Amino acid sequence: MAVRIIVVSALLLSAGSCRAMPEPVVHTVTIEGSTFTPAVVTAHVGDRVVWVNKDFMPHTATGRGDTFDSGLLAPDASWTLTLETRGTVDYVCTYHPTMRGTLRVDGATERP
Repeated sequence: MAVRIIVVSALLLSAGSCRAMPEPVVHTVTIEGSTFTPAVVTAHVGDRVVWVNKDFMPHTATGRGDTFDSGLLAPDASWTLTLETRGTVDYVCTYHPTMRGTLRVDGATERP
């Protein structure tokens, strides 16, 4: 009987300490008119960001400090990044450095 109580108590404690992880979200950044839209993406660890090049010329999405690099994105191409770490990263198009964007990444459990 004592063993059964301990097992049930352990199961209840573990069930209470488990929080459901929020579902990842896909954020889309459109590249058009030599602009990243939206310029600032606020996301969470586990989310994905998809850059879609709707412009007539190639671009990149390249994070400062070698954090990420899409490589060349031809017109109508897209590239997806899965966010793995918290923090803020500014990024640019290496071909057109006046194009700028920012990723703000919070922890996965910090969703409102």
